[in-house]
Amino acid sequence: MSFLDLLRTAFSNLRRRKLRSSLTILAIVIGAGLVSLLVSLGIGMQGFLTDQVRSVVRSDVVMVASNPDLFQLGLDGMGIGGKPQQISGNQSGGFNLEPLTTQEIQEVQALKHVERIDPFIILQADSVRLKDSQTRFRTDVTPQPEYDMELIKLVAGRKFADQTHGECIIANQYLDVFGFNSPNEALGQEVIIRVKQAVSLFGLPAQANEYSFIIVGVTEKTLTSTEIIVSLTDGEAMSRFWANTPDLYTEKIPPAILEVKVDGSQYTDQVAREVKSLGLSTVTATDMLGIIGTIFGIVKAILSAFGLIALAVASLSIVNTLIMSVYERTREIGVMKAVGASKGTIRILFTAEGAAIGLLGGAIGVAIAYLLGFAIDRIARATFLKDFQTIHVSVFPWWLIIGVIALTTVIATLAALYPAHRAARLDPIESLRYE
Repeated sequence: MSFLDLLRTAFSNLRRRKLRSSLTILAIVIGAGLVSLLVSLGIGMQGFLTDQVRSVVRSDVVMVASNPDLFQLGLDGMGIGGKPQQISGNQSGGFNLEPLTTQEIQEVQALKHVERIDPFIILQADSVRLKDSQTRFRTDVTPQPEYDMELIKLVAGRKFADQTHGECIIANQYLDVFGFNSPNEALGQEVIIRVKQAVSLFGLPAQANEYSFIIVGVTEKTLTSTEIIVSLTDGEAMSRFWANTPDLYTEKIPPAILEVKVDGSQYTDQVAREVKSLGLSTVTATDMLGIIGTIFGIVKAILSAFGLIALAVASLSIVNTLIMSVYERTREIGVMKAVGASKGTIRILFTAEGAAIGLLGGAIGVAIAYLLGFAIDRIARATFLKDFQTIHVSVFPWWLIIGVIALTTVIATLAALYPAHRAARLDPIESLRYE
């Protein structure tokens, strides 16, 4: 019996018992659909967060800090699972920022493939307002080196250099609250950023200063809806006031965190390892993407478990369906053996029926899940995600489609092995006498 004949016979036998076969296939459809849809949602969200990380962290940059545990990533670093970490020497058990030494900075600068180093400027702004308005809004001021701005996508305006003074790029969401009708209308407008010194505790009055900036660019809409980007020069001045430390970012008080630009993304991991050998802490885009992948891997596994439970129940239904088929077709099996069909042929025939159930159920389940995912994606982008048209809530890569169909086919095939073995062992003489 050829492969095509085997398939033709398997589907023909399933059609003879339409109701029972349909119910069995429906169980597979539910399981396959759940696995496909839930995993696709996990893939969509992981892809979105991955794109957000890549849009703000370059692949050729290594973040360096003096505290070896500052960039501790993973669930252990978050205090979830794992063992409590040991604290040695004078090390602090909390969030600790200690300035790097001049020698450490020179050692990092001297490493092979290091193109340039810049201070990672820590700054907290109090508010932002238009020059002629007293209405203030929350803001996150981000001083960035010139090369980091290559990742920024603008809908209007331009970018600026490291030494630029008094210019800024605002997040797209500020257009509405500032009352601008278009991004171009915001260009050339003046905003005032207010910074309070960080020495005040429990709401006690603290000194404040206001810094004036001209808007020269507007970003695309992203999740960083309160971001205002300024140059390193302006960022250092604002940070010194905020920290009440005039010598910050100088040789007297070097930065606590460095942004190290390497001369090629292929050298990022190598430079990170060499920096770690100096006793410093590092983090790269790969590290951040790795923890995102780990978290979403766990999420997708949990979501897939619901569909796998449904598939396990469906496999029992397949066993029941095919065993009933063996009883109903006992005389037919006897005739087949009488005319020369071997045990192997009978076994393959019943196994093929189980595989056909899995193949049909998997294909239909994936198709339904794809349509549901497409609908969910469209509805989300038309409602609460209408400002983020690049986000896809549900994503169906080719490997998910093929993988789920293959999984259901394999599960159904395995479930059919026992009924197939039972059919193959029937005695032909007793089968012919079966009523």
